[in-house]
Amino acid sequence: MSQLYSHPDKLLKDHLFNVYRLGIEKFRSKNLNFDKLDEIELMTKIVLISHDFGKANKFFQRKLDLASKGKKECEEYQKLTKQGKNKSNHSLLSALFTYYILDELLDNRLLSLLGMLVVYRHHGDLKDFRDMVIISEKDWEILEEQVKTIELEELNEILNMIDINVSIDKFNIAELKDELTGWRFDIELDDLKDKSVKSNYLIANLIYSILISSDKAEAIFYSKGLSYDRLEELVLSRREVNSEVVDEYKRLKGWDEPESKMDEQRNQIYDEVIENIKEADLKEDRILSINVPTGTGKTLSSLSAGLKLRERIGQNYRLIYTLPFTSIIDQNYEEFEKVFSKTGNQVDSSLLIKHHYLTPKSYVKEEDYEDEEYDISKHLIESWNSEIIVTTFVQLLHSIFSNQNRSLLKFYNISNSIILLDEVQSIPHKYWELIKVMLAEIADKLDCYFVFITATMPLIYSEDENEIKELAASKEDYFEFFDRIRLDLSEFREEKTIDEFKDFIIEELKEYNDKNFLIILNTIKTSVEVYEYINELIGDGEVDGETIYLSTNIIPKERKERIDRIGNGKQRQIIISTQMVEAGVDIDLDRVYRDFGPLDAINQTCGRCNRNFDPDKKGVVTLLKLINKDHHDKSYASYIYGKTLLRSTDKLLAQLADIVEEKEFFDMNNQYFKKVDDVKSNDISVNLLDKIKELKYEKAFWRDEDDRGEVFELIEQDFETVNLFIELDKEACQVWEKYKEINEMEINDMDDYSRRKAEFEKIKREFLSYVVTIPKDAAKDQLEEDQLEKTFNLIDFAQVNGNYSVYSKETGFKRDKTEVDTFF
Repeated sequence: MSQLYSHPDKLLKDHLFNVYRLGIEKFRSKNLNFDKLDEIELMTKIVLISHDFGKANKFFQRKLDLASKGKKECEEYQKLTKQGKNKSNHSLLSALFTYYILDELLDNRLLSLLGMLVVYRHHGDLKDFRDMVIISEKDWEILEEQVKTIELEELNEILNMIDINVSIDKFNIAELKDELTGWRFDIELDDLKDKSVKSNYLIANLIYSILISSDKAEAIFYSKGLSYDRLEELVLSRREVNSEVVDEYKRLKGWDEPESKMDEQRNQIYDEVIENIKEADLKEDRILSINVPTGTGKTLSSLSAGLKLRERIGQNYRLIYTLPFTSIIDQNYEEFEKVFSKTGNQVDSSLLIKHHYLTPKSYVKEEDYEDEEYDISKHLIESWNSEIIVTTFVQLLHSIFSNQNRSLLKFYNISNSIILLDEVQSIPHKYWELIKVMLAEIADKLDCYFVFITATMPLIYSEDENEIKELAASKEDYFEFFDRIRLDLSEFREEKTIDEFKDFIIEELKEYNDKNFLIILNTIKTSVEVYEYINELIGDGEVDGETIYLSTNIIPKERKERIDRIGNGKQRQIIISTQMVEAGVDIDLDRVYRDFGPLDAINQTCGRCNRNFDPDKKGVVTLLKLINKDHHDKSYASYIYGKTLLRSTDKLLAQLADIVEEKEFFDMNNQYFKKVDDVKSNDISVNLLDKIKELKYEKAFWRDEDDRGEVFELIEQDFETVNLFIELDKEACQVWEKYKEINEMEINDMDDYSRRKAEFEKIKREFLSYVVTIPKDAAKDQLEEDQLEKTFNLIDFAQVNGNYSVYSKETGFKRDKTEVDTFF
């Protein structure tokens, strides 16, 4: 009997047994609350041990043999690989083996089918349940040829390694074809439809995630020559975290002895949150909230609450701290890092990682002295192998609501976790019902806890109906306490054109000439126009002050430098910005002027005014409604925000007095979200829930160019964008040259490809600090169409500094026509 291989020089039985050992340990380490858990565990065993049984066919073995030889054979191997429907494919055959074994062992055809689809798609993305089980006549012909070439005895031996006594000798492809071809799935599909919520969806995603993460990890570690023990240590090892670490940090900083009423209030909130998390009912209280005003220490309170909850339920529960914007991930991660390092804790990747599309893939453990190789680091970070993960809503929610292999890689580590959602009001209201149903189901079946953190709590769950437990029980008193600002609605009553706004803001700048100003506009075009106008008046001596321009139109490096300057100037500062400044940017101004937007965005604006509660001066936030006279008096807010939120805000503000004190915000926010809840439609959520129930993965989560159906998209964009690398300075020129060198590296195999990715990771953060993403139509105004086809389009030094520059060092890329902007 010839030996079978899974990879060059790797025996199939060794690979399968390693994946089985790793995957079943992942499964058994989880606390799960599914019915028939013993059947699900057996299904997991079979999926893990049989997921590559199809590789036993001689066509696949021939392909492996070619791959291990010289250049000519490698080219033949690559040709075989690219043929698509070729006899060396193994996933479908492996899936049928899996189905056959499960059908022999379980009296549960639906679970057998779920196991089949998990194996079938473990090298790709999940497809719709019905489509994955329908096999074409051409595929059956290939399967019959493949099976004839397999020596089944070795597959029996592999099953015997884990004490599974099912005889593969009786595997008959013709009988399977008769069974599956003539079957209409009525019973199983009815079973799916009858489920009140999505247990089968969670089961399929969990086992799929365990399989693909274990399979990839084993293959990566093997390719690097590392042992299974090393793999197990990095992937499965856990560490304890001191639940008192935030208390210790507060004592070190002297915050336990408050110097002001603001500090007293922060401590009171902190103490109440911690007391309530200690008293929470671990079985019933799975959806929690911290609803307190801005600037009251929500970040540290929530971290401490999460750690103390973890202390109660078990050290194998991860903390997943999520935020809506990548721009504020770094500052929260650095705050957490500071808490642990200042209190004497070893801070490495086993304790704390951050994960979003900008983060370098570098996984470091203290005892290693250096970070893991790129492929290993990438896998460990993207599968969330850490005790505390700081990440984005996109990373979290697009792992829960996804059919994509790369997104579902970390799904198994979402189970048994404490998930903190900071600024939860950023979730679009059309998904509230979807979020409400699915998070409750995840909390129950995957044994998770969710903490909603915000100053403006959306009505996803009802506190009155005991669907969510508030940890800051005295929240109304906290909102009543604050008297930092007043919201001025007097100018909001009448619409203004941009020209009228210019006249108004100049008078304000003159009248309050000793105050720092923040002006927030909704579009790039209006922000640039107002910035240039104020600068012109400063140049003429009509207005005093230093102007600072902020928007996504300028490169991130410049944005950060300008934000750092705010509050540190020697003269009065006037900041002109788009709404990007509301995304967790820690700035504090005297007077703020904002174009109309939804109330939760207005609240974020208010958080930039007298943030630190100077008792000697009260901040003023003035709201306006600006319209575009060249576009049928369309409001600029409508270019950015949806009608439902704007209408609900407009109706509410129309009922209020011209001046709203901060202590009235709590009631105002509640009225707002009730209005949104009354008028919002649940149609999109209900539609997606129906698709999820029936495992219609592609229909729920994948939109191709021709499909205009409703799918889950947390970040929506109705226009194409392009990425522009701006050669702003000499450092940028050097980074671009390095990028070109990396792109020109010769690629002969996957190792070369990984090396190229690893080299880019080294410069990624600096490289992306020179990149702006703008609407393609806006770019067409300045650049030729053929310049916009690459991943990153170069705006070279001459185009920035020459006579015909397309990028302004002050206001960024020069746009002529577009009014669109992006919120995320």
